[in-house]
Amino acid sequence: LPLGRARGWRKTELSARSALFQVVLTWQALRLGPSGESLAWFDDHIWQLSLAPFVWQTITSVYIILATKDDRRSAAVILIATWLFGAQVFPAAAVIAAPGGIAALAAARPGLVSVWCHSLVGLVWLLNWSTFGASLRARKVIDDDGYRSLFLLRPSAAWLVIFAMDTAAFHPFTSVWDYFVTAAGSRL
Repeated sequence: LPLGRARGWRKTELSARSALFQVVLTWQALRLGPSGESLAWFDDHIWQLSLAPFVWQTITSVYIILATKDDRRSAAVILIATWLFGAQVFPAAAVIAAPGGIAALAAARPGLVSVWCHSLVGLVWLLNWSTFGASLRARKVIDDDGYRSLFLLRPSAAWLVIFAMDTAAFHPFTSVWDYFVTAAGSRL
């Protein structure tokens, strides 16, 4: 397919997609933060904003897997990792979309708003790091195995460890089961 050979188009698409993810993650972190009420005017559209980069990434990953000669394993890892980002983004969107949701969350689960803010900032870093790695891979500075290891798997594992430590410090959940049953705390 012509788009598969048009690397310039793919780099531009990667930049735009990454920017959209950054907007979602940053907006959610700011909305959950201390002066987040100033951003409440956009709460009615949080689901459209939050889902857009996930749908875009899914379409892009399926295209890469089915229509290009790029490494399918990397595309699959990115697709899975993207939807794992959703484990943070979607509960936050549910709470933000609910009238009085952030205040109710803060009352029901003290510390969880802080954990979510830290997590979202960490995801912004993870997104930027993986995008930087994709740029190096496109320029053939690193190979696909190096990209998966240094820019996807290891940083993601580090983010999970930091999330677990943050959760242990703030104690927003009574158990791991509580985390899953409450959809990461979004069911108040």
